[in-house]
Amino acid sequence: MQADSLEQLFVRPRAGGLELLLVLESEAGDRQRVTLQPPSTKDGSAAGGGDDAELMATEHVARWLVRRGYSLAPRLRVRRESGGVLADAPALRVALQRAFKELEEGEPGWD
Repeated sequence: MQADSLEQLFVRPRAGGLELLLVLESEAGDRQRVTLQPPSTKDGSAAGGGDDAELMATEHVARWLVRRGYSLAPRLRVRRESGGVLADAPALRVALQRAFKELEEGEPGWD
């Protein structure tokens, strides 16, 4: 059975931008790791660190998941790396859940 539910998201700074590590799981326990890089910002610059870039990254993840028919795990965990230290990022978790819900419901503005 293919992994189809996002269990964890790690947001890491990498080379002037962000790297997103998704940990997907199936009900049977199959686990898959996927690494994404969010697209550049609208002005063409790389999406570097900072709150805005991280929020844009959660929207990117939500779109990626919805387009593939994946879901969010009930106990989703989002963690942010800063200075080599991982910490829970509840604001990013909420932003991801909100973006995912809006996309699933077909809210306008998510083209």
